[in-house]
Amino acid sequence: MNCNTIYVSNVINNEDSIVLVPNRAIKTLENTGSYRLVICSNAVAGANLPIFIQVSEVNIPVLCKAGNVVYSSQLNKRVNYGIMYGNENPGYTNGQFVIQDRICPRASIIPTVAQGTKKK
Repeated sequence: MNCNTIYVSNVINNEDSIVLVPNRAIKTLENTGSYRLVICSNAVAGANLPIFIQVSEVNIPVLCKAGNVVYSSQLNKRVNYGIMYGNENPGYTNGQFVIQDRICPRASIIPTVAQGTKKK
């Protein structure tokens, strides 16, 4: 097993997030370090909640390469995702993981103009 591969088969479903718990402890995270993420659990796909990865009892957020929060409905099990870790962003005190691969886009509501009104 490669030490830069994070295998996850344990998932904690909270009311406001889903926490991926690696099968073995992540001992060292390097700023701009490259890792692989493999999800081996079905629990992720059910809810549409933000994803975190647990490292030493700290939950670190997972973002897409555009900087948006990744939701559980965007990830698939048994897929080898390339991720990086960064800790220089002041908005995230514990750092953040950034998925480098393309992931399924999250559905969003498109604003519409009410009928009978015209833009000027």
